[in-house]
Amino acid sequence: MKLKIAIASALFAASVQAHAVLIIDNSTTGRYNSGLGDLAAMDGPGGFLLGAGSSEGDPTTVLAADPGFTFTPEFGADWLNGDYTGGTWSAAGAAIPGSWTVNTETAIVYDFFLGSLSDLTIDVGVDNGIVLWLDGTFLFGATASGGANLNEYDINLSGIAAGNHALQILRADHGGSTGYAIEVNAEAVQVPEPATLGLIGLGLFGMALSRRRKSAT
Repeated sequence: MKLKIAIASALFAASVQAHAVLIIDNSTTGRYNSGLGDLAAMDGPGGFLLGAGSSEGDPTTVLAADPGFTFTPEFGADWLNGDYTGGTWSAAGAAIPGSWTVNTETAIVYDFFLGSLSDLTIDVGVDNGIVLWLDGTFLFGATASGGANLNEYDINLSGIAAGNHALQILRADHGGSTGYAIEVNAEAVQVPEPATLGLIGLGLFGMALSRRRKSAT
């Protein structure tokens, strides 16, 4: 009986084991937009996108919800839904630089494919600010002083469907210097096969029977 329990436990552990796969890092190409200029006026004084030259200070801000930007024509017709018509975007496959012109904003789109239901871990750092969306849905936004430490911000997403996806990023700067680092890992969400579930059930039955025998003694 102990052997059955051990086999079932081992099979269960093997069935749910998954390995993280790196899908995006600093070498990953994408669509790149360096023609946005200074977007401080896009959300006005005191907004998330700060005035040039640290004119509004250098605060630490974390967005609690989608900022609801009204994007300028340089973003294209509807960049968060994949329509870049009229924008100042590169073609797909452009290199994404780790730094850009001070006091301007830039945007990035990484297209990627997931072969199965997956959990995503996004580690990113930026000098100064960043906003992220996945397939047009807001994920996170923050700005802070300091450099671009890869683990400055950690974003964990569970149960992302298999298929094609787009990670959309707006990088913001308001003076001093710029910097950027990113790493995205995907880990498949694995479900035990039916045959494995049967063996697990057998092991659990054995465990229950063993407990009954112990309680009867």
